Amino acid sequence: MHGSHVLLALQEQEKWRERKRRLEERLRSVRARKRYLLKELDTARQKSTQFATVLVQHKGAIVEEVETRPSGLGTLR
Repeated sequence: MHGSHVLLALQEQEKWRERKRRLEERLRSVRARKRYLLKELDTARQKSTQFATVLVQHKGAIVEEVETRPSGLGTLR
């Protein structure tokens, strides 16, 4: 094998190693972002559940208040 071919092969080998390293680094970054976004999604779902519970309790309190008023005064639309 000629010397220039060996040098070219080594350069190609280094190029592909560098590309592989960049791809692995990007994959780590994407996975970290995914973990972060999944945590954020879980937090948002928990908040949504809490707000839904509060809303249901609030609506229940309004309905009870309307039902306890004298007739004619408790119309709620």
